[in-house]
Amino acid sequence: MSTDDRTWQKLAAAARAVRDERDLAAPYGFSTRVAALAMTAPVASPWALFEKFAIRGLIAASVFGVAAVAFGYGAWTGDHENDVASYDAVADVLDLT
Repeated sequence: MSTDDRTWQKLAAAARAVRDERDLAAPYGFSTRVAALAMTAPVASPWALFEKFAIRGLIAASVFGVAAVAFGYGAWTGDHENDVASYDAVADVLDLT
């Protein structure tokens, strides 16, 4: 373990000794280009926020619609003949006569 520690210490000391000789100044005309790009950026329309939420609302409504159809599919496939005719007032009156 001590050889690894000594190796690490030597490597860290060598890394600290290196100096960065690169130029840190921005290139010529950089601020002019940034200002020009900022001035030519398209302005967002006031409807952009509405469109963003409208698309999300459409997706949510579609998901809920598909879920409603999926969960209600069992009611469409069952036998409803007796459900509709379970209370027939005319038949009850005719049975009384």
